[in-house]
Amino acid sequence: MQQQLTQHTLPQRTQPWPEGSFHVALTGHRPKSLPGGYDDNHPFYHALYQRLYAIMERGLAHHSHFVLHSGMALGADTVWAYVITALQRAYPGRFSFVAEVPLLTQPSKWQAKDQQQWAQLVQQADHVNLYGEVYHPSVLMKRNTGMIKACDLVIAVINKDSHTGGTAHAVKEAESMSKQVFKIHPEDLV
Repeated sequence: MQQQLTQHTLPQRTQPWPEGSFHVALTGHRPKSLPGGYDDNHPFYHALYQRLYAIMERGLAHHSHFVLHSGMALGADTVWAYVITALQRAYPGRFSFVAEVPLLTQPSKWQAKDQQQWAQLVQQADHVNLYGEVYHPSVLMKRNTGMIKACDLVIAVINKDSHTGGTAHAVKEAESMSKQVFKIHPEDLV
């Protein structure tokens, strides 16, 4: 039986990250704005997974340790969280996982399988940043800001014609903070 997640049971790191750690966050669209929609088995999601995994694998030649941040939403964030856990298994000690959780009720309106998946991924994180207790759109923005501030690189899974919404806002915020932004356009993966 799965442990109920509370603020007191979230994974928390008490030690600093290894010196020289390179922090990477991902911001990306939700399923309704991605080619695969809500079909987890759609070829787009497999292509995105492979692309993200390859990017991070290439990064191993440049950095000894990565701290990878996921906003834990459905869509690109979930694919990223799965990439992170796979990288941790393949390269022990080289990747750490930070779950950037806007609030513990984040998945409350999702399908049961997605809620279970979210809880399992959060429990696999090395550290969880929690940004609020009650839903308000500002909590999502706080999560994005916190995640972006912590990072050296932001990967954005964003449609070429996207200029509004949370992902576009996160990209603009990262650019305003002079963060390096690497864009992956979903339409190029299908």
